[in-house]
Amino acid sequence: MKQLSVVLFACLVLISFSCSEDEDGGSDSSYEFKEQVAQGTINDKDWTLGSGYASSSSNDRLSINLFGKDFETPCDVFSDRGVLIFFTLDNKVGVTELKFDFDDLDNSKTATFLDPDAGGDFGPLNIIATEGAIEILSVTDSEVKGRLDIRNGGDNTSSVNGNFTIDICQ
Repeated sequence: MKQLSVVLFACLVLISFSCSEDEDGGSDSSYEFKEQVAQGTINDKDWTLGSGYASSSSNDRLSINLFGKDFETPCDVFSDRGVLIFFTLDNKVGVTELKFDFDDLDNSKTATFLDPDAGGDFGPLNIIATEGAIEILSVTDSEVKGRLDIRNGGDNTSSVNGNFTIDICQ
């Protein structure tokens, strides 16, 4: 009888642990969008969205550039863009979770943090965001609205979270 009680107790403990909520409140997602202007750190430097632009390609993809500087006409900016974020997604509303997998490069989704002053003699420093997600909320002929929660992983020296609304350049 004592052995049966021990077995039942062990089963009860196992069931209670397997059904408990995750530490993050029960969510299995690796992202949590904040209601704020996109902001965070890139290469341990404070960064807040100033402006940006999107361009659409013939293969139904959106290329998005988000700048830490506020440019009056971001579509015309080709140099001295400062610290920025860029990525390419399908031209449609929805969430894209970031991941990088050497065994499945075709389905890897990343974003890039670019710090033009950090690379020294080797050029700009590109930091690849492989954790989090980007959500496109709406796409019109002239504008893209979205939000992101992206991180480089590991030491997370670069992470940005929040909303963006940018023009589509023709």
